[in-house]
This record gives sequence, C-alpha cells and structure tokens, in this order.
Amino acid sequence: MNLTTYNHHFGSQAIKGEILQPLFDALKTARFEIKKGCATPLRKVIERFIQMQGWSGNIKIDKAKKITLTSMKENVGFCLQTGNVGRFYADMLKLQTLYLNGKIEAGICILPTKQAANVMGDNLANFDRFVEELYLYRKIITIPIFVIGIDI
Repeated sequence: MNLTTYNHHFGSQAIKGEILQPLFDALKTARFEIKKGCATPLRKVIERFIQMQGWSGNIKIDKAKKITLTSMKENVGFCLQTGNVGRFYADMLKLQTLYLNGKIEAGICILPTKQAANVMGDNLANFDRFVEELYLYRKIITIPIFVIGIDI
C-alpha cells in the first residue's frame, strides 16, 4: 500500500520503534486494491496485521460504557477509521480521554487519504481532513498521535 504520514505532537517519537515499525512495514508491503466498497475488507486486512503483531482486541474507554477503541498495545492506543467522516472526532476524543486518564502515552490512527476515500465511497473519514482537524484542535487534542494515510 502507498502510505503518507503525519506527526501530531511528535507522535512517531513517542511510540517505541518496535511497536510502530512492524505495523508500518506490514502496511507498506501489503497488496490491497482500493476500490468502491472496500472499507470492510480493508479494515479486516489491517485488523489481521495488528493481531499478528500482538495488539489487543477492542478496548473499552470506560467500564460502564460500550464505547471502544480499535486496539491497544503497551502504552499506545490504536484507531482504524474507514467509516463516516463524523466518526473520526470520536476517535480523537477516545484517544485524548485515555491519554488524560493515564492509560496510554500515544496513539496511532489509520485512515484512507482523501483520494482513496473518494474512490471507496461517499462521506468517508480521510487522512487529509483528520490531519487538518488535529492541527486546528492542537491545543485540545494534546496526545502524541502518529497518523497513517492509506493512499491509492
């Protein structure tokens, strides 16, 4: 896959290389065709990669709520967003909440780029907008996040 990245508050520096590099390498070498309606298969491919690397399943943000984060490994939260654009705000807040509660020290988010999202479907979350919003809310979303965009 073709990838593009963004460091929010030095995200890549806050994540151990032995956590970030295998994930990045697996994504980089994966063969996957971005096409209309591929969001679910793309999600399954990435979830398989993270499982093979020892990432957890869904993590509850709060014991009393059904709100979950895609995964966690050591002190790093992981969000995978291939759905509606409105959902990525929830991902930002989930990561920030876990960070402020001392559960994680950094986060990784994976989304399709704007170009890839446009091919995949309508009104999908995308790397370009996510990065713009992170920058806009940089004084509010203070957790270090490494953002990976999957491109065509």
